[in-house]
Amino acid sequence: MTTPRSDLRARDVDRAVTATALDRAYADGQLTFDEHRARSASARSARTVGDLHALVSDLQSDVPLPEPETPRRTRGPRRRWPLVVAAVAAVAVGGWLLGRDEDPAPTSAPVAVAPAPDLPPDVSPIVAQPFVFDTAAGLADFRARWIERFGSPVIYSMYVDLGDGRASVTRPVENGRQQQVNVMGGFDPSDSTSEPSDSERTLDWTTLNVDALAGHLAGAPTSLGQPDGVVDTVNLRNFGTPEIRLDVVDARGDGVGTVVVDPAGAVVAVLPD
Repeated sequence: MTTPRSDLRARDVDRAVTATALDRAYADGQLTFDEHRARSASARSARTVGDLHALVSDLQSDVPLPEPETPRRTRGPRRRWPLVVAAVAAVAVGGWLLGRDEDPAPTSAPVAVAPAPDLPPDVSPIVAQPFVFDTAAGLADFRARWIERFGSPVIYSMYVDLGDGRASVTRPVENGRQQQVNVMGGFDPSDSTSEPSDSERTLDWTTLNVDALAGHLAGAPTSLGQPDGVVDTVNLRNFGTPEIRLDVVDARGDGVGTVVVDPAGAVVAVLPD
């Protein structure tokens, strides 16, 4: 049986799941850029599960969020005070006997402990190659590792947070459903699936011109008149026509606008805030 709790301390995984829900809400238009950025910052610093739920309580979401509850504490084993007292008394009597002038009783020989076996010489730590999302080589590597892992370049959407170095990709699965995969040092598929919206369409990731996209990542701030700015997030989606939205922030971190390009790399729109 569980008892509702909203003051439980949030874990890193709870913050990550909430960030994914916010990413999806931004991707499907429930949040503006500034709302998404502010809530994401609050999610990263949230102290309790209740704080996280407050950030997504007004959103439609298919992301399984952390539950603000904890198992009711069950009664533990009985304290064994008589045994504790007996053990203390035994130690005291033993110390008194050893302190007498009589020769101490012979002690048993020490028990030999077998040494731990050595590891095979060919065993070495496994170090995962980090993902890089802001260069042509990094994007091509990301795509290649995705196809190797899931066997298909077909996806519904991709959201990349360059500031946090993480991504969220939605892919089609069996029975016409979709699955969210979080990417941060590795692939973490969600245990649940959901129905895609009626307006969502799949797209082939191999049609993405990674060289052109990397060039836009470097040049989008200048296109918006903010040469000192950076692209903060990348949002690839297909609601009939595939597009990639590059959201730019200035040196203070304030949003200044969006550059929209197509998968081939052609500029579709430059949208100052």
